[in-house]
Amino acid sequence: MGEGTAQGERRYYGLDALRGGMMMLGIVLHSAELYLAAPPPQIPFASDRQSSLVCDVLFHFIHDFRMPTFFVLAGFFSALLVEKRGLRETYKNRAARVLAPLAAALVTILPLTLLLMIDFVLAARYGVRELLPDPVLLGRLNGEAAAQGFPVGKPVALHLWFLLYLCYFYLLLPVCRWLARLCRRWERGLQAALGSPAAIVPLGLYTALTLLPYRGAELLEGFIFFMPHPPSLLYYGSFFVLGYLFRHFPALLETAKRHVRAFGMLGALLFPVALYASHLEYTLGPGGGVHYAAALANGLCTWALVYFFIGCALRYFDYAATWILYASQSSYWVFLVHMPLVGLAGWWLTAYDLPALAKFALVVAFVCAVCFVSYHYAVQRTWVSVFLNGRRFNLPAPWK
Repeated sequence: MGEGTAQGERRYYGLDALRGGMMMLGIVLHSAELYLAAPPPQIPFASDRQSSLVCDVLFHFIHDFRMPTFFVLAGFFSALLVEKRGLRETYKNRAARVLAPLAAALVTILPLTLLLMIDFVLAARYGVRELLPDPVLLGRLNGEAAAQGFPVGKPVALHLWFLLYLCYFYLLLPVCRWLARLCRRWERGLQAALGSPAAIVPLGLYTALTLLPYRGAELLEGFIFFMPHPPSLLYYGSFFVLGYLFRHFPALLETAKRHVRAFGMLGALLFPVALYASHLEYTLGPGGGVHYAAALANGLCTWALVYFFIGCALRYFDYAATWILYASQSSYWVFLVHMPLVGLAGWWLTAYDLPALAKFALVVAFVCAVCFVSYHYAVQRTWVSVFLNGRRFNLPAPWK
């Protein structure tokens, strides 16, 4: 996304690749979403008639860490950019690299995505495979969604919501810079605190508090609309602000790097607990301590996984390599165009009686192939790359 990744001689190759990886995981997440066997009540549309609990587990697992990790990294790289260029130039850069692509995508990618996802839902629920939706069936679908509490009629941003939220969070940069200066007064104590693995406990507790407004303590609703959703802004904005501050407290990054295995094991233990607690609330309804337990488990699990993936990126992938550079530079294009391709592939496969995991694998393979081939041959050396990343590239194909 054209953000500054270096100050002086230091470039964070691993974190740059991780940021790209989190964006690309959208392919897996949204492909799995088509084949959920037990979709949570916040997702009212139908899955394919072939479904698999494996897709449910994969969907919830990726959702637990993907966007929190991305927003931590977005805050971190924003701090680097402010240090390198100043606040004024940072805003000019972000307007060109985020706001302008968002505006372009809203009139090109978004309408196509809406059409193909509606086609998929109508085919999955009613068995009707038409490119142009039947108005009668569309009205029926809206009625069913409204009956389940889905806010029908509100304009949706779909996967582009995250660019919209980034624009909101960039407005916080003066506040972030002020907080960073304020924190320097207690720099020694904060370095020691953030340098301890136990720092994930207060971070997890805070995140648990921000999850309390959500059913099942899972953020699966409210944020995909154009109308700002305060609980979602608070949840994701907290990761952005903390990521900005983490730039000034490298002890946290070193802790993540040093204790990768411990954080990975903790995340592996907490994830099934969080998944079960959320499922239990969906089954029994809110009440008692189930909601609080789900919030606590999800909050701690998210931070364990954020630490784990940041630690892995710094420990194993923090070097210049062809595939790392390719992943970081192509991810923006891949993210923007993957969603209509997921809808297209899912819609086309509704006509076939294949196992859900086979369909899921075919969707992922098709979307990856189209995204990366189009980037390599039609994007990286063209004006599109300049528009998205600020420059052209001539990267060798990593599959060679």
